[in-house]
Amino acid sequence: MFLALCPANDSLTVLAQAPLTVQAVKPLAPTALATGDSLFFSMEPLASFRRLEARVEIAPSDYEARWRAARAALILGVIEEDRERTGRWLRIAVQHASEARRLRPDNVDAIAWLAAAKGRLAQDIGGAREQVRLAQEVWALTQEALAIDGNHALANSVFGKLNQEVRSLSGFERFIARTFMGGGDPMKSSSWEAAEEHILRALENEPGTVLFYKDLGDTYRIQDKLDLARTAYQEGLAAPDLYPSDPMWKEQMADRIKQLGR
Repeated sequence: MFLALCPANDSLTVLAQAPLTVQAVKPLAPTALATGDSLFFSMEPLASFRRLEARVEIAPSDYEARWRAARAALILGVIEEDRERTGRWLRIAVQHASEARRLRPDNVDAIAWLAAAKGRLAQDIGGAREQVRLAQEVWALTQEALAIDGNHALANSVFGKLNQEVRSLSGFERFIARTFMGGGDPMKSSSWEAAEEHILRALENEPGTVLFYKDLGDTYRIQDKLDLARTAYQEGLAAPDLYPSDPMWKEQMADRIKQLGR
């Protein structure tokens, strides 16, 4: 819900395969961002990442390329089935998002993408202590982002998801995390009400986002609000695919609906 296992360039050589060279991209630098966006929304996140990473090689301080590279790497981590490769992509996402925030420390988008990358890493990595540490960081980042813009869709989504994840733990698990792992605010202050409120706010500000419907449905389902969960999943299935991960979220929602029908 994230850093590097090895230097970023080594990771990218393995993951991105034959990345575009600086020389190949340099003449196209003015269009690199537009190309990266076009590839991303054409459901080609790897090609998008390669173009954006090549742009970053020649312009390390390009904030717009940095956060887009973080977005692409995050999606690649989400859709990757191999656990080790997932972790590596998510750590690359954290690296680029961290750089974006360094370039624009008070930019709400930079803060929100860093929270999203760390939040997803917290969900997918092993080790309870590391997950607790990341949860605290995500809590602080989302609070900072929402203080700047209380309606920011991504920040609300990440904060709502964090509340959902923490409330899904048993009381004993939250006690252990709070008492022995320094769980802090996420363990003490999370609530189902906050989970619902912030995911709904994310949907209000970015309607039609498939992931938000899936997270809202999960929040209802875990609380046994099954009719509301079914409605959220159905609305998510009806929404058009926008992000490369949307088909995967829809498959999960279809499976959830089948389980609810039993």
